[in-house]
Amino acid sequence: MKLGSILAVLVSTQLLCASPIEISPLPAPTTLVVKQSRTALKHRKRPFFYGAIHASVPNIIALNQQLPVGVKNASVRKQNVPISPVERNVYTVEGDLWRVTMEANDDEYHLEISARGAPRSANRIIVEIPPDPAYVGTRRKLLSLLPGNYLFKPKTLRDFKQQPIPIRVTGYAFFDGHHWSSKSLRGNKHGTAYVATLWEIHPAWKIEAAH
Repeated sequence: MKLGSILAVLVSTQLLCASPIEISPLPAPTTLVVKQSRTALKHRKRPFFYGAIHASVPNIIALNQQLPVGVKNASVRKQNVPISPVERNVYTVEGDLWRVTMEANDDEYHLEISARGAPRSANRIIVEIPPDPAYVGTRRKLLSLLPGNYLFKPKTLRDFKQQPIPIRVTGYAFFDGHHWSSKSLRGNKHGTAYVATLWEIHPAWKIEAAH
């Protein structure tokens, strides 16, 4: 094989194996952390000891049957303490990653995940990873699972329309009352139209490839 051909193969292999990297330093979020809705819950640290409940994406969506008491009251939805016993639970969920973006308002990674093997139009949940120092490793692990060689920064968005990425996540259950709508449990401006619940995994501290 000629030298030029060998170099072309090496470059192609490197590109195939490449992963995006996160911009550093991260720009300040457009919404200050102290001003973010339910910020204390969103930035909880990983518990030292925990037992995770293994659940499917449909299991998380089914939590719509366990809405927090008083959820229609805005003062309840804004509380910085758990507003449901479910929010004290840790879940491990396996699914297919169809979409990931870094939101400019909070610098968090927003993942949209469906059940394994489901079509692109299937119901999804949202998983979020904060920008806090404790989650640096988690964010790097997520990026290592993504194809491509580019810089991931606020407003960067990737849709995996043809081939989703099998993924397993672990974190706290969280009810995102900021997107509450009395008309639909799918939420108001809560991800794409495929997101079927305001129950999220947020924060997620463990990201793994699923097989």
